[in-house]
Amino acid sequence: MNTTILYSEAGVATQIMISAEDNHFIVDAGDGTLRDLLNLKVDLGKIKGIFLTHGHYDHIGGLYALLGHFRVMERKEPIEMYYPEGCKECPQIINAFKTSYNDLSFKINIHEVTGQDEVGLNGVKIKIYQMKHYAAVGVNQILHPDSAVGYRFIYQGKSVAISGDTGVCPGLIELVQGADLALIDSTLDKNEVTDELLEKLHLSRERAEDIGKLAKKFIPIHQHKT
Repeated sequence: MNTTILYSEAGVATQIMISAEDNHFIVDAGDGTLRDLLNLKVDLGKIKGIFLTHGHYDHIGGLYALLGHFRVMERKEPIEMYYPEGCKECPQIINAFKTSYNDLSFKINIHEVTGQDEVGLNGVKIKIYQMKHYAAVGVNQILHPDSAVGYRFIYQGKSVAISGDTGVCPGLIELVQGADLALIDSTLDKNEVTDELLEKLHLSRERAEDIGKLAKKFIPIHQHKT
């Protein structure tokens, strides 16, 4: 099982690809996902599922374009779509795409998931864990809780954990514990850290590193690039 971070920058876009033999799985679809896949010459017909951690724009901004390219290439195989129960943005984008065209050559199967759910897709087991993430605007102005999940992909005895955006919460610890590889939200700089932000919004790079020690290997994602 291989993991490719197509792109990840806080507030811009995050998209990750998990590959198991001839099957690809996309986790989040931020702006530029289609471009990144085409640049890597990924066979888009081998993408079996799209797993969205939550509905914020930097994680779903490229979803419509990816579905549109599936239509243009006349994809035949269904695509499985997963997003957290209660998320508003994800189904709205999917439904807007489906209702825009009456000539789709492929079926879009949607699945709402919650923490402790488990699904299987093309021989890969995916466990879902509840994350804690709030909506925010401006300079970390916290608004309200949003639905968010993390995914753990398991194939042939190896596991990859992807947190999406999250504060510190029990689900995050369970997600990361014992994983062969963990990709963890590492958004906050030292000068931004408060207890409230760590609980409700994002992890600091230092806190992500501490939690990453629960896995065999840890990679920070969703950082601000300088």
